Amino acid sequence: MARSSRADTERFEALKRQIADIGLIRRGSLVRRFMPCGKTGCRCQAEPPQLHGPYYQWTQKVGGKTVTVRIRPGEARFLAEWIHNGRRLNRVVGELERISYRLTEHLLREARNAEETDADRKGRRASQGNEAPAGRRTGKRLK
Repeated sequence: MARSSRADTERFEALKRQIADIGLIRRGSLVRRFMPCGKTGCRCQAEPPQLHGPYYQWTQKVGGKTVTVRIRPGEARFLAEWIHNGRRLNRVVGELERISYRLTEHLLREARNAEETDADRKGRRASQGNEAPAGRRTGKRLK
């Protein structure tokens, strides 16, 4: 096995172990917002405004539509970790795909080379009279 192929194989195995270490995942985004309320005379309407918050919102796509849910600060800590885990999983899977592509290309190249070598050997034997040329009937029946 080529040196780079061995390194890719080792990296591939390490990435598989990383996936096992990733905890719970959630898809989506977490936003921390400060907002005005709109009440006249409220501090959020002053100059400069002192906005209310922080408020946390978790957003994700559900059935092709964006859904936003307001969540509590304690929930936001959990969601931040789970979303981070989901993004980490995406990165690891992306790297697995890139390495896997290189490894499979190497294996396909080896298979092609082996087939060509076999065909070359058969061609030499046929030209030496040891074997009937490809596609020519020999008159023997297969059982």
